[in-house]
Amino acid sequence: MLRELTKSDWLSFLKIPEPRIPRVLLLRGTRNLKTQYEIHRRYFSNVMEVGGPNGIVEDVLIGDYAGEAVAYASVYGPAMASEIVHIFGVLGARLVIQTGCCGALADEIEAGDLFVPTEAFCGEGAAQYYKSEGQVSRPSPHPAEVAALGVSSDVPVHQGRLFTTAALLAEGEREIDQWHREGWAAVDMETATTFAVAEHFQMDRLAILFAFDNPRQRRHIMLNEKQEALRRQRGNERMMELAFELIHLH
Repeated sequence: MLRELTKSDWLSFLKIPEPRIPRVLLLRGTRNLKTQYEIHRRYFSNVMEVGGPNGIVEDVLIGDYAGEAVAYASVYGPAMASEIVHIFGVLGARLVIQTGCCGALADEIEAGDLFVPTEAFCGEGAAQYYKSEGQVSRPSPHPAEVAALGVSSDVPVHQGRLFTTAALLAEGEREIDQWHREGWAAVDMETATTFAVAEHFQMDRLAILFAFDNPRQRRHIMLNEKQEALRRQRGNERMMELAFELIHLH
């Protein structure tokens, strides 16, 4: 039943005027939904908060950036990511940019470095409902375009294969070592889902993430050293700068 909801249905339900349908959707994968919503809100003018009367949609806005309507949403995990990309896919958005943090698995990636996925493994459970075959979803356009923007950056930019999971606290040494052996350079909780749903709706899609930690180096989420915190802050700032540069270019 929900699958059959049309563009007109969503416009009416969310009270979005048709002229304000965004071409670009920017997602931030985070547990800090409202904090990141308020941070990103500052980038936009003419902001319209998007929400349904029953609370099914929150922490979503449509605003103007560089003369264009852009949607922003804070999401956490595959379920939230799939719902938001689905809605804006039905509405007609043409580009999805996934941002947020990831856990590094490759030895050369340190906290605060940027990571651009070349493909994402669907280990999260939601992508299967949008993909007709296979367990890997891919970005479009090619990730090299994203990485090229970071060439002059003081923050290292890496490309590689990403594993998307749905259960952060279920990650143990066994899982981390297995993913590394299989060639996955990082792990997150949204990107494979975002790519799969976007591909279903024939939307361009890409991701720019920053490494929060590297569990294989015993630099995990519970550590809070000052230098790493500063690197994360700079990585997050540069990630957002690149995301908005891409919005401007597209």
